[in-house]
Amino acid sequence: MWKYLRFGYIHWIWSSFLVTGLLAGGPWTWTGVAFLFIFGVGGEIVTKNWRDETNPEYRFPIIHDLIIYSVVACHFFVLFVALWAVSSVDLLGYGAFVNSYLSAIGIEHNVLVAKDANGLISLIGIGISLGALLGVSGTGSCHELTHRVNSPFDLWLGRWDFALSFGTNFATEHVYGHHKNLGLVGRDPVSPKRGTGFYTFLTDGQLEQWRNGFGIEKTRLEAAGKNSLSIHNRVIHAWLRGGLVISLVFLASGWIGFGIWFISALVSKYILEGLNFFSHYGLIRLDGEPITSRNTFSSCNPVGNYFTFNLGRHGTHHESAHLPHYKFQWKPMPESPYGYITMTLISWIPFWFWKEMIPMLRDWDEKWATQAELEIISEHNRESGIEQLMT
Repeated sequence: MWKYLRFGYIHWIWSSFLVTGLLAGGPWTWTGVAFLFIFGVGGEIVTKNWRDETNPEYRFPIIHDLIIYSVVACHFFVLFVALWAVSSVDLLGYGAFVNSYLSAIGIEHNVLVAKDANGLISLIGIGISLGALLGVSGTGSCHELTHRVNSPFDLWLGRWDFALSFGTNFATEHVYGHHKNLGLVGRDPVSPKRGTGFYTFLTDGQLEQWRNGFGIEKTRLEAAGKNSLSIHNRVIHAWLRGGLVISLVFLASGWIGFGIWFISALVSKYILEGLNFFSHYGLIRLDGEPITSRNTFSSCNPVGNYFTFNLGRHGTHHESAHLPHYKFQWKPMPESPYGYITMTLISWIPFWFWKEMIPMLRDWDEKWATQAELEIISEHNRESGIEQLMT
């Protein structure tokens, strides 16, 4: 049973801790952030030399589906409790319900009093804690579900889960753009060229991702004889979903609720793009070459993969994007020195990023690149201005 539950238990515990912190109020609102750093980053560092190279068989895939559905439900519930915690009223009588339950089991704590006592630092903790959950757990579940293009319910659920953090372009550009253009520098904005810094990627790369997403829909709709700016545009659908979430947030908790949600959306995006940045950094693919597991950096760290629904097996995901997360196979692939959560954090810190990335790139050039690719890579290395890559 563990081979199934390993992809759910972390998300359930994290969500429970976060909700408990929101109900406790004060500094406890930072519980969600603390959980990510202690059990996510800390867990990956402690297990740095642990490797999950298993490829188990699953007789009951429905269990995996129920687990990921339950995780999405957790995201919606945590967002509700976060909005309750900053609302000027007791949303849906939730605080009164919790107080009556706590009283029944002998715990003397008034969650409504704790909620009203939250100051600015506590409110910021709510936003960042929610963003941490949506950025890691949410990215993992949304990534998995929006790839299930042949399952209308899963696709619908994944897109709504992404709407919680205003992820309005991923389900189109990532699935139909990035997976087609991986490693084609200049065509895939999520395959940053060597020498590109994270904060350039975070700004210029974002604009390019948006252009690509709209371009994909424009091509699709014009081929069908439809207006690219019509309601048939899936990117517009995503904006409308995000707009509805914002409207409900504002109705529930006003400007404070919107501010908290906005912080969470920024944190979530920051995490997602850090992951995108390092996992595809500096790797190329020649036009016409098949995508294989060598075209991205992967990780065999079990803790990180449980947090992200096996996203660390990124190479085999790109090789067989139609497969669900529990079927991502282990095989020899280019690897990062830390798990995906820690590498995402490292991506934000330039000096640390280069310390880890330069050896990764040199290793890829030596062990994984073809001779034709090396000719292009040598040019990219010169243009990067990174001395260690030019020797």
